[in-house]
Amino acid sequence: MIRIIFKEKGEITKTLPQLPQRLRNAIVKAMRESAVLVQSYAKLYAPVFRGLLRVSISQNVSEEGSRITGEVGSGLAYASVVEEGRNPWPGAMPPPSGDLKAWARRKLGDERLAFVVARAIKRRGFRAQPYLRPALLGATPRIQTIFQTRILEALQQAGGTL
Repeated sequence: MIRIIFKEKGEITKTLPQLPQRLRNAIVKAMRESAVLVQSYAKLYAPVFRGLLRVSISQNVSEEGSRITGEVGSGLAYASVVEEGRNPWPGAMPPPSGDLKAWARRKLGDERLAFVVARAIKRRGFRAQPYLRPALLGATPRIQTIFQTRILEALQQAGGTL
């Protein structure tokens, strides 16, 4: 429960119209801090080969009408495959991509083995290596604290005593 105590009579008439905007600003600030926190956890949990996935993880907070949205993720084409994995798929196999050839050259010593790796992925799929979900779960207690703190600060700045 939150209790606000005003010290002067006229204070309530000038404070109440400002309160919704102050609370909205506090929520946006808390959302930004939370998105940065989840982003930092995701970068810790992301599997690293060359580090491209880890570097590409970013966050964004947007306001659309009455909705405030925070997003954390990567724009790389394979980011969702790393997070969720991939089931084996039927049909013709595409030729190995440049990334897979580079990986085969570094790890196996011969880029021609990329075809064998692609065939194995087609047959067995690709194991999930989640990094976003664990980041959100790990940050949840701190996110709750961030939101509580920011909202209480907004109410205190509005002139109330809690």
